[in-house]
Amino acid sequence: MHRFPTAAQSFRILTSMTALLSLGTLITGQDAKAATSTTTPQVTLGDDGNSNGQSMFRTLFDGQRALGTSGLSSLEGASGGGIASWATIGGYGSNKSAGMVMHYSYVNLTSYWDQNVGASMGFFDRVEISYTHNFFQTRGTGAKLGIGNGYQFDLDVAGAKVRLFGHVADNTLIPQVAIGGMYKHDSDGKVIHEVGSMHTDGGDAYLAVTKLFPKIGILIDTTVRFTKGNQWGILGFGGDKDNNYHAQFEGSLGYLPSFIPGLVVGVEYRTKPRNQRFTDESNWFDVYTSYFVNKHLNVTLAYVSLGTIATYKDQTGFYFSAQTGF
Repeated sequence: MHRFPTAAQSFRILTSMTALLSLGTLITGQDAKAATSTTTPQVTLGDDGNSNGQSMFRTLFDGQRALGTSGLSSLEGASGGGIASWATIGGYGSNKSAGMVMHYSYVNLTSYWDQNVGASMGFFDRVEISYTHNFFQTRGTGAKLGIGNGYQFDLDVAGAKVRLFGHVADNTLIPQVAIGGMYKHDSDGKVIHEVGSMHTDGGDAYLAVTKLFPKIGILIDTTVRFTKGNQWGILGFGGDKDNNYHAQFEGSLGYLPSFIPGLVVGVEYRTKPRNQRFTDESNWFDVYTSYFVNKHLNVTLAYVSLGTIATYKDQTGFYFSAQTGF
């Protein structure tokens, strides 16, 4: 079982990631100057002109995709919303280079909390690979459940996504469409089986359709996920009630107000399987606001309602995520 990081350790992780990106910006030299003269960021498609084509860093990571087209970072590490995977490809690399994103997320619920650290890389605006680790902390609820005060579940998620066609924010009506898969491993086999889950390892497959309409500032995503993960895998996969894969729906709706460039506000909804007799599982809902300061920093805050988790109902709270990338 992994050791749960303290708030100070989490802050140092985030600081280190930011410092790394700052170093990359210094390497680009003239790009840093261009960034200081750039006007207020806008979430639209196109080349923002911040690549001079000279440095090795900009050859590998040209950053030519528009601000916001990298998406946010989900709890499962793939680019998208907080609880939904989108068709977006992480990072800002064009079809001739790569991009990278690192994130830290924190969810504080009525009876639990979760910390999440991960990264994703996009290649040629076509392929994304991702990894994240969830530290799900039961706090005092663990003692009530009989698994120990402060018991922690650990979940590793490795993912891959391929854009099939379309671009999220071009001027056509054709959406960006991607297929993806995730391999998940839960390290808490003993408890997982005691609560009626069949497996500590599982996989998800999904098809995502995402489109931004810049003229009206509306973002729409629809995702179909095939999964048998319990609480996205924190409580294992399959169960004594159902051990089959079923299609689940994920949807996101966002609004980009023209009077505050870089801001996105919206809602998300995600349906969940019901595999265990031990506990019900509820559909998820959130209301979020996310601000793209620039391509190196995005901050998201949300109210989340996750329903019943391990017999404890009305699990609501707040979600915070900081994403840094290039």
